[in-house]
Amino acid sequence: MSVKKLSFGPASKMPEVPKSEYAELKFSETGELMWEHKEDGEYGMKFFIPIVLLTHPSVESLPASGSAMHWVSKAEAAEQLYNVVTENIDAPNLKKEIFGKKWKLTRSITGSYRLDQI
Repeated sequence: MSVKKLSFGPASKMPEVPKSEYAELKFSETGELMWEHKEDGEYGMKFFIPIVLLTHPSVESLPASGSAMHWVSKAEAAEQLYNVVTENIDAPNLKKEIFGKKWKLTRSITGSYRLDQI
């Protein structure tokens, strides 16, 4: 039986990616961060996706191994990824494709996000 340690305060969240720029990350299935979604009043659903942030244009220094945090977003890309992972969490080939790869999260000039494997 594992003993959960106490912690206080919110988990780290990835800063917003500036328009026309990108961040590199990996999706996390281990650790204390959970795949979650929460209603955000009149703005719809927010998705909390555990990641290891590898590079980000607004973050000057990240450890070589990256930094664990949530990507919190209402973006269509976040919703699609969340639905695929939570509905197919026992599909080993899918998990290998999603969790075993680096991803590039690009924000367009209009503010929308796109995820591509690197």
